[in-house]
Amino acid sequence: MNRLVTRNANPFAPIAKIRNQQLTPVNPYEKLSDRIKPCLKEKKIVEAVKHLTKRLSGEKYNQSHFGRLELVPIKLVDINIDIQRLLENEHIANIITNFDPRILQPVNVIFIKETGRYSAWDGQQSSAVFAILYHFNLIDDDTLIQCKVVDDDLTVPGSNLVGEAVGNYGFRTINGTGRKPVDSYWTHRSRVNGARRYGSLLREDQQSLAIQEVMESNNMFPAPSVDAQGRRALPGMVTYITGVNQVAGHDTEEEKFEVTKQDLEFALSWHDRYFASEKGVDGGIILTMGRLHAASRGRLASKNEPAIQPVPISDRLGKELADMIRNKYLNPAGFHADCKDRLRAWQEKKDLKTSWSDSCLTPFLVMDYLKTGGKEPVPMVQGIKLYAGI
Repeated sequence: MNRLVTRNANPFAPIAKIRNQQLTPVNPYEKLSDRIKPCLKEKKIVEAVKHLTKRLSGEKYNQSHFGRLELVPIKLVDINIDIQRLLENEHIANIITNFDPRILQPVNVIFIKETGRYSAWDGQQSSAVFAILYHFNLIDDDTLIQCKVVDDDLTVPGSNLVGEAVGNYGFRTINGTGRKPVDSYWTHRSRVNGARRYGSLLREDQQSLAIQEVMESNNMFPAPSVDAQGRRALPGMVTYITGVNQVAGHDTEEEKFEVTKQDLEFALSWHDRYFASEKGVDGGIILTMGRLHAASRGRLASKNEPAIQPVPISDRLGKELADMIRNKYLNPAGFHADCKDRLRAWQEKKDLKTSWSDSCLTPFLVMDYLKTGGKEPVPMVQGIKLYAGI
């Protein structure tokens, strides 16, 4: 029998409201001179500037050292296969599917004076897309591709590299230490603002906005993972955006997303109800409760698997699971940490390679509940037989 659970307003809700408002600021424009001010006294940046200054030995860069922008016939562009990776068909197909000429990046090239041709050392996928669309007559015959050009004999202060050696150095610098992986928060923020501020109708943007609205309705807010380092996490802070998207079924067909989005709604509302004061929303518990709700829908019979009947999650079960976590593990983060320890011990006992798999989270929760004498109906979850006996 279900019972209604009531509670007072979440006292941490104002924090989430302020942080969510910052996700889409009233004025999104900031002067570059103001943007860099916090960097100017940063120790690592000051040291880097000192190092470069020493390498320049009193010289300065001028406009010619930065190369130039040119519009180049695509037939004059070569790919230096000694530098570049293989073409990535899936990546190219994705660019073509979502193609917009306004966001195609200039190709970085070395101009080989002896041959009059351009050697591309960065932007192979972009130039390949241009060439493919040109081949299929989707680009006018007289359209030229934008390139940042460096002559093969150009020298700059502080370096003895010229020609293709510059391209070789640039390739591994840009694709190695130069391009920092984008935290999933910034991708989420970009998608949300794409829909909210700029009216984007792209499915990925619209669904990210829907996910953001689920967070907001449950007094939560997204944040970069670095914001939660140390003891800086705040109540309602969600940094595991990848897990949030996974539970919600982000970037799936709309009909499916409308169903799986309910899994995220359940997971976040459950956490907001019982663990609102926790410093940060543990990513593991989002997966745990989201998958539990997904399992509650049951499963239709297939060729290889029998049907599983739906088992709705009662309010009483939700409360008893929260009480069990609080009494046994103190909080969701404690449950998550214990699951990692138990999985490792189980793997070692069976002489298996030790590695973390979040597939154990929901089975462990259900097994714990049953072991503590829980009587409420519990959904049949995937992996329960695999981890039986732990």
